[in-house]
Amino acid sequence: MHGIRQTPTGIPGLDEILGGGLPAERLTLVSGPAGAGKSTFALQFLYHGALNEDEPGIYVTFDEKPENVRNDMLSYGWDLRGLEKQGLFAMVDGFSSRAGVASKEPYTTELDVDELLTVLVELIDEIGAERVVIDSITAVALSLQDEVAVRKEILKLGAVLSTLTCTTIMTSEMTRKEEVSRFGVEEFMAQGVIVLDYIFAQHGMRTVQVRKMRGIKHSTTERPFKITDRGIIVYPNELIYTQKPK
Repeated sequence: MHGIRQTPTGIPGLDEILGGGLPAERLTLVSGPAGAGKSTFALQFLYHGALNEDEPGIYVTFDEKPENVRNDMLSYGWDLRGLEKQGLFAMVDGFSSRAGVASKEPYTTELDVDELLTVLVELIDEIGAERVVIDSITAVALSLQDEVAVRKEILKLGAVLSTLTCTTIMTSEMTRKEEVSRFGVEEFMAQGVIVLDYIFAQHGMRTVQVRKMRGIKHSTTERPFKITDRGIIVYPNELIYTQKPK
């Protein structure tokens, strides 16, 4: 037994690997290449929390239009708009600012860490949020001028998020398999790191690995998962392919 409270992710199989869920009120980095399933992972975490745990959530999107996110999630049966009307879910539009277009969303942010934190703190208080997702930190970092600024702002964001009473997921793009994060600092400011990857993508083979999760005993073995019409399902007792299936 350990003394850290855990937050169920709602992702079948993953909570088994984690022994109950993510560490509550801490920051977890979910990293992987484009198309690995990071956004689906993060939204499944938020949707489960709002629908089944009575834990309101906030989703900050920098990589996709909010309306596209809502429409895409309907393919899994996840009615984000309905949760928004109930005050159980809020979308913060960081995409429009990045794209240089006007936003029709009630909550917006610039590509600026200080403004993002201000919006988050106010919105957490407004809806009583217990879960937060920032998708992705890569977009914020790419707006900065140099590597020193990137590291400083990422560390500041991680430090403040770690003090909030929310269980937070931050996604990050991984460009090479041996690298957990794009800028080499994201994994150090997070209390947990989960890496998603895909191999033989045409066969639907994706993998998940819990690289670290401070204070929690967990498996570090890479396991397969699939993105189904119900969202992500992890297979904690199956091995991954070692070669391309025929």
